[in-house]
Amino acid sequence: MPKILKVLIFWTLIVPTIITILRIALDFFLGREVELLSYSAVFLGIAAAGLVFAGPLNYLISKSKEA
Repeated sequence: MPKILKVLIFWTLIVPTIITILRIALDFFLGREVELLSYSAVFLGIAAAGLVFAGPLNYLISKSKEA
């Protein structure tokens, strides 16, 4: 699997999933109401940012360190 694909999958799926789970757990422990529909916007927003900004930027940074 190409390195860029690994980086994009990490920043588009793994990071948003971890952040969304942490937000759900925090809201649960603070006694707030947990509505999964409201967290879908958080997940999709972070995934879009990972796909557009974080993934390519981290890939370019890693490539510049190799050269």
